[in-house]
Amino acid sequence: MKKYLQILAWLSGAVGVVFIALGIIAFLGGGKLFTHRWDNYFYPAGIFLHLGIFLFLGHLACSKNKQLTEPE
Repeated sequence: MKKYLQILAWLSGAVGVVFIALGIIAFLGGGKLFTHRWDNYFYPAGIFLHLGIFLFLGHLACSKNKQLTEPE
């Protein structure tokens, strides 16, 4: 499960970065891209980036929990 959380976190972060890039392109291109204003790209980008951060924290929590429960 840890590996899946890490993969999902990377994918979510990548989608967020793509949305940010689209927003920057739309801003530099006159304010619209694919009939959407430039600021409409930053709202989902923030959500995907936050999701990526929470998934990475979940991955770290799973790793710490396993280290704490395993006998040495």
